[in-house]
Amino acid sequence: MGQLEQTIEQAIKSQAGKMQIKTVCWGVVTEVTETTCTVERDEAPTLYDVLLNAIDDDLQSYVTVYPEVGSNVLVAIVENLKTEAVIVKCSEVEKVKIKIGEQTLIMDKEGFVFNDGKNQGLVKIVNMVDWMVKLYTDLQTLKDLLSTHLVAGNGSPLGLIFNPITPSPSVKMFENEKIKQ
Repeated sequence: MGQLEQTIEQAIKSQAGKMQIKTVCWGVVTEVTETTCTVERDEAPTLYDVLLNAIDDDLQSYVTVYPEVGSNVLVAIVENLKTEAVIVKCSEVEKVKIKIGEQTLIMDKEGFVFNDGKNQGLVKIVNMVDWMVKLYTDLQTLKDLLSTHLVAGNGSPLGLIFNPITPSPSVKMFENEKIKQ
């Protein structure tokens, strides 16, 4: 069992004795924050501060699913020390945030972001290798030209013509913008 599973299991066990599901209902999400959402229900009062995670302790590892505004959700109303509501399931997902220790991953429709995107995008390895092959070819060509070209004396300029095929590198050439790490 991995660290995430163990953490979730421990958190559920610690809360299980204190909680009892009172009812389950459905509604439509009208607002989403970092930890809660608002759910409107037909012919019933609106639910405010509905938790996105059933366990709101300061966990080192967790998974949070953020429903899209306008999506249908299933809400469990839980009684423990106070009555709370928590999202159980949603029809449309805006993003998912996974945290394990110091590492975070956010998945949304734009792509993946690891550790808040501090290291820009993940390398497109095929593009990088293609560029490096061209550079290697240029270096081999230059080596061959230098080894076979006569060198004039007395400080006169070298009459060697070298036209590299390698384009100047840029981050855009190698960055996978769908993944930020």
